Amino acid sequence: MTAVAIGVAEAKNQFSEILAKAAFAGQRFIVERRGKPMAAIIGIQEYEEFVKFQQEQRRRRFERLRAAAANMSEEEVLDLAQEAVDSVRHRGLS
Repeated sequence: MTAVAIGVAEAKNQFSEILAKAAFAGQRFIVERRGKPMAAIIGIQEYEEFVKFQQEQRRRRFERLRAAAANMSEEEVLDLAQEAVDSVRHRGLS
């Protein structure tokens, strides 16, 4: 299902209706300000599935790193860990 783009004013004026459509009909909304996407409104089930997906992806990445680290020097492992930290900080997730 594709998302419906709506402006901030429309989202504000029709919030209850939009919320019901997201929660009960599985509809997705992208809230835009001056044509720029700012936020998404999705149902809680889809959100929970997304969070589980992210957690699983993170777990798999760490498993791959652990496996790779078994064949690396301590210095290489520390460099790789620092790159990961820098990457997360760069994305604003720290």
